[in-house]
Amino acid sequence: MLKKYATSDNLRFVGKAWEIRHALRQEQKRRGAHTSLLWVLRSDKASSK
Repeated sequence: MLKKYATSDNLRFVGKAWEIRHALRQEQKRRGAHTSLLWVLRSDKASSK
């Protein structure tokens, strides 16, 4: 079972490797194929404020 812990300073996924890869791929599909993980993390941090 994948768990996602997000704070203003970091993001932590806890789960099996395939679950984490799947979650990252889903995020990539949602935001576009050429979106970097760093951009996703920064935009999530900005939207949570």
